[in-house]
Amino acid sequence: MQSGAQSQNVAIENGKPKTRMNWLDGARLAAAFFIIAIHTSSDSQGGAFKSEEVADRVFPVLFRSFAEIASTEFFILVSLFLLSMSLAKQSAGYLETMLIQARRLLVPFFAWTIFYAFFRLYKAYSLGYEDAIFDQLGSVQVWIGYFFLGNVNYHMHFLPTLFLLLLFHRVYKLAIDFPMLGLIIIPMLYLNISLQDWIWSTIKDRTAIDYSVRLVKVLTYTGYGFFAYSLYGIWKRGFDKDTSSILLGFASLLLFIGLLIKAIYAYKVGVSGEFIVRRDMIYYAHYLFPCALLVGFFASQYMPWPDKLSNWSKFSFGMYLIHPAVIDLIDMAIGDAALSATAYVLTKYTFTASVTFCIAVTISRIPLLAWTIGLGPLPSIKSFSSKALRSQHS
Repeated sequence: MQSGAQSQNVAIENGKPKTRMNWLDGARLAAAFFIIAIHTSSDSQGGAFKSEEVADRVFPVLFRSFAEIASTEFFILVSLFLLSMSLAKQSAGYLETMLIQARRLLVPFFAWTIFYAFFRLYKAYSLGYEDAIFDQLGSVQVWIGYFFLGNVNYHMHFLPTLFLLLLFHRVYKLAIDFPMLGLIIIPMLYLNISLQDWIWSTIKDRTAIDYSVRLVKVLTYTGYGFFAYSLYGIWKRGFDKDTSSILLGFASLLLFIGLLIKAIYAYKVGVSGEFIVRRDMIYYAHYLFPCALLVGFFASQYMPWPDKLSNWSKFSFGMYLIHPAVIDLIDMAIGDAALSATAYVLTKYTFTASVTFCIAVTISRIPLLAWTIGLGPLPSIKSFSSKALRSQHS
């Protein structure tokens, strides 16, 4: 989510407010903190606190349902909007552009994949399932899955998926001139669930299922690319404060309706104690909510967003990458402590969000590591040599 950051320093023209795009910084921060909220709102097994009484599940379930207003799909949308601002203006060729994006996205992805592949041993040794992890580390097929599917951890799929979505960036540019193309997200979501249903009911090999589902996801998630670029096209044209207020009201209405539908989902999860499969209106509300939320941030561009958001939002990418490791450490620290479901979720979220932010800030200040969270150039042999010479002279 860093590659489009430079474009935020350009003043807005053509009838738009002469300020930084602080609303976009707010969206980036929301994406990071809400993703952390989603991943800290389940029990130690990743479930919906089925062993607890229904009344004790109320807060965790509502907390998660509210946090899901900014799911991974929102993270993807914000990233694509940022990238639309830079890629739409680039004169570089297609291959050169994709090589730049591969360096920005896939190199950190490879680094974090290796980190998480071995970091899991800490928890595995503590809970006694280290043999299973060693079996995975010794499997070529598993490593292929790590690098192609991003399944080394539940959040790592984001980077390879985003990179594959960028392969279509030239096609997305059509939506800049024809914003109505953004509505293609609706049939794409229908196609996504229909094809996935067919895959799960027809294909028997689990590996084939995993790769087929990912292919379908990338192809249908191009709808988010068209939506992000259509919003950028509208932003380029500009609109006045009154129109912005009307648009904000419309987005708020959509978000309110979406929250009502999410409340139905929360009720079903709270009663059953299990995360159920999203179907029908619940499915569409969940996957269209990110679009309505981004429109809401977009329409708030005339509001007095604090300038300091730009200083904080640059750590959102790092927070996304780091937080699962922090969650594992906190889970191990809490252990068998007798906490209610509410206290467990609040404790885990508070510590994860604050510690993750601090780690991201710390990494950003270490030149040889900052690149892993998108905040610095890749280290080179020259940089290592220079550091070695400085240490010798000192």
